[in-house]
Amino acid sequence: MERSRKLLKSFGLSDHECEIYLSLLNRPKGEPLDTIISTYKIPSNEIKNVIGKLVERGLVNVRSNKLEANDPKIFLSRITEKKRQDTNNALQEFFDNASILERILEPLYLEKRLGIRPEELLLTIDNLTQMEKRTSRIIAEASEEIFVFAERFDWYENVKTDFKKALSSGVKAKVLMMVIDEYTNKRAKELEDLGAEVKHCVEKWYPVRGTMADGDELIFVIWATKKDVPIPIHYKPHYTKNLGLIRIFSDAFKKRWEEALQIT
Repeated sequence: MERSRKLLKSFGLSDHECEIYLSLLNRPKGEPLDTIISTYKIPSNEIKNVIGKLVERGLVNVRSNKLEANDPKIFLSRITEKKRQDTNNALQEFFDNASILERILEPLYLEKRLGIRPEELLLTIDNLTQMEKRTSRIIAEASEEIFVFAERFDWYENVKTDFKKALSSGVKAKVLMMVIDEYTNKRAKELEDLGAEVKHCVEKWYPVRGTMADGDELIFVIWATKKDVPIPIHYKPHYTKNLGLIRIFSDAFKKRWEEALQIT
């Protein structure tokens, strides 16, 4: 029993809790609470707390004013699961902190040795929802012009409020999309009614969508598969203020804009 007592204590039980539980294991019918209170040398102001902790941990239960020992595997299963969760949480926190530290230190390392500033080139966005939130901010902060390239502009409703405010404040907007059916015609008409210029891209659409604002901000996503499959796959979205990348996208947009058709 001494080994069992040491192991129970290693799981956080006190001497009094160990003494009561090990004693109850030998009593299948349990023991009256009054007997426990009078038998064990536990101060009266502590006994309720000791019994309460045993019940809370699942080691014992109270039935008909008696305290009965539960199967030890109930307690061990609970504490093992809690330990597993705590370990997983601690491990996840460790990985998160390591990732944060890498993002902080890696740019410094590369800049001082290779003259590279990767954080200024592209910022990875976690998902499309976060991309649309960032797009709304870009649109809201635009002061001159907005370029949008989108096949169907399905995500317009998610940026609509900021888009309307930008146009009402005098920002110019050009939207290049595929206007090929009732849905996209309706979307194009709505955009034109707000004051945006909309054109139909005449060439086969390439798997990129994004937004540029004032020539100094760009956010985009590239699709890895066609969007007409059950679960379209895309790479993580990216955001940049790098003028070289923005110029590439801007030139491509302007070329397609010149070749595009007016909406009739």
